[in-house]
Amino acid sequence: MRPQHPVALISGASSGIGAATARSLAAEGYHLALGARRAAAVRTLAEELAAEHGIRTFTGALDVRSTGSVKTFVDGAVESLGAIHVIVNNAGLARGTDPMATVPEATWREMFETNVEGVLRVTQAALPHVRAAGWGHVVFLGSTASHGVYDGGAVYCGTKHAIRAFTQTLRLELCGEPIRVSTVDPGMVETEFSVVRMGGKEKADAVYRGMTPLRAEDIAECIRWLLSLPDHVNIDEILVKPRDQAAFTRIHRRPG
Repeated sequence: MRPQHPVALISGASSGIGAATARSLAAEGYHLALGARRAAAVRTLAEELAAEHGIRTFTGALDVRSTGSVKTFVDGAVESLGAIHVIVNNAGLARGTDPMATVPEATWREMFETNVEGVLRVTQAALPHVRAAGWGHVVFLGSTASHGVYDGGAVYCGTKHAIRAFTQTLRLELCGEPIRVSTVDPGMVETEFSVVRMGGKEKADAVYRGMTPLRAEDIAECIRWLLSLPDHVNIDEILVKPRDQAAFTRIHRRPG
């Protein structure tokens, strides 16, 4: 049965969608295990949410590219909070828009190690605890990039196609257990994501010029909603885009 205060583990929780999801779930009474490479940022966020909502929190440095870091974080979360019920696999990134023929090895390795291997590490480390808790939900942060391809996105799209396959496969493997599995696949969301990908704020701002993108809070609301549904309801996939974005390259931009 659903506990009164489920424990949600959120990777990449220092900013953007991860931080917004932490805020949304804290308001619902979830206890939180918040991890990110920027440990000081998640610690500050956790202190704020604990004071505001009276929830329990655990924070720590979490580098999803390191098996040791993931194990230490998950073990610490369980020891501190007693269980894990929800996994929000949020940590991920895109780096550059190089064509497949010339994308540097360091770039594609970083994306695969974070977006694919990192999700596997966190899921494998935390899933046994979700099973032991007897109720749970595994949420993957995908992308519209898991539903197609575009120029300059070979590696990033490849990693997100992998996440979609992970979600669909885990759904099969957990069928019959009291654990739901979902993916939330956003289109254009204005967060630090584009700053990292484009290598600076000026180029990132140009991505959203003349249109209204999604906000991190919009995706957090999708996650909150799918977690809130009755336990017999599983939302396999949420594909969400701003109204101004009809497709990868079909974007309505207002002049000026």
